[in-house]
Amino acid sequence: MRKKINFKSNTQCKKLDMKISISKTETMKVSRTLGNLKISIDGTPLKQDSEFKYLGSIFTEDGRLNREIKTKVQKANSVSYQLAPLLKHPNIPIETKAKLINSIFIPTRHGHLTKSLERKITTCEMRCLRRAVNKTRRDMIRYTTIREMVGTTPVLHYIQ
Repeated sequence: MRKKINFKSNTQCKKLDMKISISKTETMKVSRTLGNLKISIDGTPLKQDSEFKYLGSIFTEDGRLNREIKTKVQKANSVSYQLAPLLKHPNIPIETKAKLINSIFIPTRHGHLTKSLERKITTCEMRCLRRAVNKTRRDMIRYTTIREMVGTTPVLHYIQ
């Protein structure tokens, strides 16, 4: 049975005329085994969350990157669709398009990626690159050829 934890620093905070907002304070356990934490302040239990967003990164209680990668892929797809007119425009140099694409896809957080997550990132990246060279999947052009046309390296190389 797990021990109930009472947050004793609250008495120290009161001595310094500081207040902890119990309604806004939340806890999260990051572990391979899921379970509840029983942490309370002045007898009031704190809410426990399964994920936490901090500085644009999503931390989950199981410590995996799945949720964060899915969110970043969705955001990259959204930006890619909004930039489609620029990426398809014939008068914009391919070097400019490559810089634009790299600014979207260079990862901000690194970690171990499963094959499934790598595939999602590559699919999203290639969708954007194909737009830049005005090619579709129906054109049956290899990823390497499209990357050579744009002049960019795979995002997964940056992660590795």
